[in-house]
Amino acid sequence: METIKNRQKKACELLREAGFTKAIVGEPMSVNYLTGIHITPYERFYGLVIDAEREEFIMIGPSVDTACMKGVVPEKTYLDENGPSAVIHEVVGACKKLAVEKKYFTMKIGDIFQTLDCEIEDIGDCISRLRMYKDEKEIETMQVAANIVDEAIEYVYGKIKPGMTESELNMMLLNHMSSYPGFSTEEIIILVQAADNSANPHGASGDYKFKEGDIILLDFCAYYNGYWSDITRCLFVGHVGHPKLKEIYEIVLQANLTAISKVKPGVKAKEIDKAARDYITEAGYGEFFLHRTGHGLGLSVHEEPYITSVNELVLEEGMTFTIEPGIYLEGIGGVRIEDDILVTKDGCRTFTSRTKKLEDNIIPV
Repeated sequence: METIKNRQKKACELLREAGFTKAIVGEPMSVNYLTGIHITPYERFYGLVIDAEREEFIMIGPSVDTACMKGVVPEKTYLDENGPSAVIHEVVGACKKLAVEKKYFTMKIGDIFQTLDCEIEDIGDCISRLRMYKDEKEIETMQVAANIVDEAIEYVYGKIKPGMTESELNMMLLNHMSSYPGFSTEEIIILVQAADNSANPHGASGDYKFKEGDIILLDFCAYYNGYWSDITRCLFVGHVGHPKLKEIYEIVLQANLTAISKVKPGVKAKEIDKAARDYITEAGYGEFFLHRTGHGLGLSVHEEPYITSVNELVLEEGMTFTIEPGIYLEGIGGVRIEDDILVTKDGCRTFTSRTKKLEDNIIPV
């Protein structure tokens, strides 16, 4: 509870610094961060109202979920047939400047906000900035999540055979990880893409049967006690079936290692992207690197900080994100290698540790 109180206090400080007197937060992971409670809104309105000056928090939600906050913060509920408008007006009241998550709330809710006696502005990064910095307990939890995906690859490595399908391997990974206490299948993401299907950065698993020489791209997550890990490794069935795949594997691996070597406090996020992108470009494959180098990781599988070519954010101790360069060749296949990174006082630590050497990722058949 002390951690939650500290987060709430810091949130109020940031809101006041930004000139906000009150705020409404609805994004479930931000609500979780500030209360320790996970909500599932579906189509109903939930809003955590923050009085930044008084440092008070009230949750507005539907009466069907009365006591969802479990006493952590006071609640005000509304009936489905009445909608949330009257309760929003009652709780927010008049204020000088109200911060809302414009990218999260629907236009219908936005129309209600416009009727309040407040100047409405977007909350910006006031809450997401807080979530970027992980405390010791969060780091410990994320390490366990990373251990799960590392071990899952080791488990399936010994069981993959020619004739197995992408979907069968997908289910094998899910079933194995589900055996871990604290692991949740909620919103779990598992991509198993073989042969030329691996050239689609976010493709889907299907009924393709593995053959000798195939590349199998595994990109999947573990959701453990509320925190995410995310890993990508490429395995080969028996041998590397196409010489281009061997070439781009080594290029992507070096791009991954080069980017990781640049991570330390004081470096800008865009410099990490540049390190990976420059290596791939200089090797002649820049046009085939189709996405950003990484994304933040924590309560959400994708959050701040994003490792892009334009992000001026200066990295600081406690930030966590992925580094995942890739090269994708249509009709041949794609290679992506992803690790989870923690910025430390003097550099960085890699949560994920499953070997990336090519020879260690060739499955004997």
